[in-house]
Amino acid sequence: MIYVIDDDEQLLRMVGLMLERGGHTTKLMSDPVAGLQNVKDDKPDLLVLDVMMPGISGHDIARDIRAHDGLDKLPILILTARSQDVDRETALKSGANDYLSKPVTSQELIEKVDSLLSQRNRKSTPDKGVVIGLFGLRGGVGQTTLAVNLASALRRISQQDVCLVDLSSSSGQAALHLRLQLRHSWADLPRESELDWSALKDNLTLHQSGLRLLAAPQVPQMCTNPSPELVVRIIELLKDNAAFVVIDVPRMFGATFKTILEQADIALHVLTPDAVSVQTAVQTNRLLEKSNISFKQKSYILNQVQVEPQIPQMTVERGLNARVASKINFDPNQARALSQGVPLTLTSAKSPLATMMNRMADVIWQRVSKRATA
Repeated sequence: MIYVIDDDEQLLRMVGLMLERGGHTTKLMSDPVAGLQNVKDDKPDLLVLDVMMPGISGHDIARDIRAHDGLDKLPILILTARSQDVDRETALKSGANDYLSKPVTSQELIEKVDSLLSQRNRKSTPDKGVVIGLFGLRGGVGQTTLAVNLASALRRISQQDVCLVDLSSSSGQAALHLRLQLRHSWADLPRESELDWSALKDNLTLHQSGLRLLAAPQVPQMCTNPSPELVVRIIELLKDNAAFVVIDVPRMFGATFKTILEQADIALHVLTPDAVSVQTAVQTNRLLEKSNISFKQKSYILNQVQVEPQIPQMTVERGLNARVASKINFDPNQARALSQGVPLTLTSAKSPLATMMNRMADVIWQRVSKRATA
């Protein structure tokens, strides 16, 4: 059942007719406040929302739904008369999965609705969540930026539970990227022997997109924290309760660093196209080899954080003696995204960083979905 909320009854009937011709069953509501309550009570398969409505906007409804238990995975499609990039950004930021600009054709509407429903109807991911660790020992390579954007993209594309984990001991920045006011962090967790899902969940911060964050404390901690034992317990609980766990690995080589990489299903080594970053990556690899770290799957991400790369990708690959799986070109939009606290994967689809991270998230989701249905 698809619910449609629009105060313009003529447009409401038109959208309903398009959906019915596409083989869908609909419930049409012109009162946005009553419609929101109906959605909460009935939990439909998909919601189509107008933006400009009296009393409450479509964005407000989307935010309310995302904060409501049992509706965080409801596909939401926003229809708007506006067509600027900022309007798409606002729609996605409010928690919508996608948006269409009016006037919309029947084909556009049906294709978008069918796509959202197909994502919802895919079988669940495997019993255990997939752990993805982004790591490197050099700062300034955009590791946190990529972790936040990958987690946001996985949440939006899969509509599964996704948790971003910032394990920095030196005042992590993931919360800043999401503009979240923190009340809890991993420093507030009990010892691993006392930690259960209820205690862990109470210390997670919910983003309006549905993404959950286990934040790093704002006050720097001892470099030995969190302990490897606590990290293992955190990952164990999150794998049981989330489809994807994206970890921003601390940039300090030690027991915790090695433990995370051994726990990760996918390890993404982040570096930039400059000599110092490549040299650091090479030395990191040597340390990992000496420590007998066994990766389940490892790839390199070459993230260009300056306008021009200092060295070409081919030279980087020669230095690493390995192929770079993903190259992200310089993205001038990232500075604005950070200042606004809105990840690019929730904003401009044409952005170089967003395009690559969305593609990466989609590939991961497709592979996980296929394994779940096999």
